[in-house]
Amino acid sequence: MTRTCTTTSMRARASPRTRVLSNARREATTRGINRRSVLQPRQQGWRVARGALGDDATHAKRPASAVIVGGGPTGLATAIALARRGWTNVEVWERLQKPAPSADTSVWGDAKRSYNVGLSGRGQSVLKDLDLFDEVIDKCAVVKGRMDWGPDGEPKERLANKTYDTQVIQRDRLVSVLVEAIEKKYSDKVSIMYNVAAVDCEFTEEGVKLERGPCDDTCDLAAAVSVGTTTTPVVFGAEGNTMRSAVVREMDENKSCRTKIVKFPNKNARVYKTIPLYLPSHMRKDLNYSARKGGVALECLPTKEGVLVGIMLVKPDDEETCTKLSSKDSLKQFFQQEFPMFVDYIRDEDIEDMAKSKFFGLPSFGYVEKSLNMGGQAVLLGDSIHTVKPYFGLGVNSAWEDVRILIDSLDKADGDTNVAFPEYTKKRVADAKALVTLSRSFDGGFLTFVLPLIVDSIFNKIAPWLFMPNTIQMLQKEEWSFSDIEKRKWLDRVMQGAVIASLATTLARAVFQLSRQFLFPFIVRTLARGGA
Repeated sequence: MTRTCTTTSMRARASPRTRVLSNARREATTRGINRRSVLQPRQQGWRVARGALGDDATHAKRPASAVIVGGGPTGLATAIALARRGWTNVEVWERLQKPAPSADTSVWGDAKRSYNVGLSGRGQSVLKDLDLFDEVIDKCAVVKGRMDWGPDGEPKERLANKTYDTQVIQRDRLVSVLVEAIEKKYSDKVSIMYNVAAVDCEFTEEGVKLERGPCDDTCDLAAAVSVGTTTTPVVFGAEGNTMRSAVVREMDENKSCRTKIVKFPNKNARVYKTIPLYLPSHMRKDLNYSARKGGVALECLPTKEGVLVGIMLVKPDDEETCTKLSSKDSLKQFFQQEFPMFVDYIRDEDIEDMAKSKFFGLPSFGYVEKSLNMGGQAVLLGDSIHTVKPYFGLGVNSAWEDVRILIDSLDKADGDTNVAFPEYTKKRVADAKALVTLSRSFDGGFLTFVLPLIVDSIFNKIAPWLFMPNTIQMLQKEEWSFSDIEKRKWLDRVMQGAVIASLATTLARAVFQLSRQFLFPFIVRTLARGGA
């Protein structure tokens, strides 16, 4: 029985609680939210044609060349998809150096190499469409749940109940796999330029004029110096979560472009350091090990080689803790006092390396609104349009969904960017905003994060045919778009509020009736006797 059928039958019974829920649904409809769209996911074209991204169709109206600014997972996936459709002369500009070979265990066995990313069902489906699933999964570690130590120090194992297993891989290693795929299959169509950044961008009648300059992981894009100019018909802006790239900046400042950057202040800032952990053979290697103590969190994810990458998150204004994490002796003592459950799995030399290493910061929330394109000349995707903190595996997975939707739009337009880019904006701009809005709600305290999860769990357990799971679980449902999830959770809040208000009103009436029947007469009799 579908939810709509259940809803209809429940309305026929017309119990008081049902009338409240029905009124809540009607209120949602009158506010402009289609009831069907929030009760069920939209069957968007790109979701129905799941295999479209894997097609090798040739775009007859493709431009003569293109530049992709950003050689991370998003930019490289875009390059591969374009090459499969006959695009040639595609340049990828990447400001970092070329990653090590993905099979080099001497490099990737080092947990200090880079942080891990989790590939959910959303991301894995894109890999299958691009015929890259086996190559990537071969370098991944599977994660089936969590082993979590709460503030009380007691561990709790929780296995995930999902239709897929989360696959975990170092971010740089994932890039290496994609680079190798391009070099093996598409080197005649795609070229990757390393240590190169777009330092300036200008839209002209002849095309997009890009200034390029040398760069690395420490350079300031705003201060980088141009060493050459490239003019291309089309540019794809996929330069990570900086939201400071020349393409994004020019689109935001250009009066003929509707693109606007929305940035949020980082009210819950965190910085981190990494450390490897070596679990004994009897412990599970397919779990996310996690512990929290005194405002500090330690999150550990496995690698293909079995070593865990531990990320210690701390508030940057916690000077006392930051100082402890910067000295070998005080750091070792800190682990013994705050995270004793991990002490036996950490080597002294790694503690010394961690103490010497610098702190890295997490990005602030931000998104691009109104338009993701500049006519048919430029388009934005990935973290450039929706920057979130990497808490729940939404980064690379949502970015690859951008690629899928963009390529689907190009397929329908036979490669005509003047048609495809505006269509992509229509399909994705609301999702970009919704993803960031939903993610920001996780970054708060008890009222904005923990309490809604508890309320959602209670209502979903009582009436799973009506109330959806909590937002974190909903984000893992790849058949739901982010904007649909946002609307659906809004409807849940309306119905939850209506039910709670109805119960509170019923309870208040019951208390009043009992008081009227028993308490008031008792008070009158007592006063009468006292007066006598």
